[in-house]
Amino acid sequence: MVTSPYFEVDFLRGKIKRMHIKANLRSVLSFAVFLGFGVLGTGAAHAQRLAVASGGEKLLTLNNNVNKNQFIWESDAPLESIRGSSEGVTGTFTIDPQDLSTLRGTITTQVATMKTGNDTRDNHLHSSEWLDASHFPLISFTIISIGDVKTSGNTATGMATGNFTMHGVTKRVSIPFKMTYLVENASTRQRAPGDLVMISADFNISLKDFNIAGTEGVVGSKVGEQIKITAQLFGNALPKSTT
Repeated sequence: MVTSPYFEVDFLRGKIKRMHIKANLRSVLSFAVFLGFGVLGTGAAHAQRLAVASGGEKLLTLNNNVNKNQFIWESDAPLESIRGSSEGVTGTFTIDPQDLSTLRGTITTQVATMKTGNDTRDNHLHSSEWLDASHFPLISFTIISIGDVKTSGNTATGMATGNFTMHGVTKRVSIPFKMTYLVENASTRQRAPGDLVMISADFNISLKDFNIAGTEGVVGSKVGEQIKITAQLFGNALPKSTT
């Protein structure tokens, strides 16, 4: 069978055209994928920004002039419910309101400031049978990462993961938090210079995880095995160059 040269030329032209179409299609798909990832990346970045006219890394210092910094803790057990607080709270953080994922810092509270409204019970709490304030005077939490950030205006929620240290034991924990950010103005300056930041968080800890046994037979009957903690934190944020 003899093949016409015109047929071969047409066949080659068709094959080349199909190759060009496939190449163009691959280019379009590649660009679409790139664009999609770009949009997703931009969306993720925007999701971690507060809608405030303030940016750049700042030093956030907990400050009782803004409001009272404290931990409130609750123990619920069959024979007794106890509510107490710890007011010796200090902490410093680095924060960028345009990228909350970079939030880092450490917060501490003094065991000796933990009160329940009963002096005898407070002495037991600070004793070697319980929190052992003389050997382990501080409880601390150091943030190592921030995730699940969602913002709305000047407020945000997220998950702070870090090292929680109590009674000489350190555990990795993740704590959900809510933040409100107020840009400095004439009203905020009456409390403290710089932007004002309010953070609240609720989480539970297990006494067993931190080797706190207490008086024999008390945990589980008069003291809960799990302790609920509410953090109420207030501070002022200043540009790092001015601190």
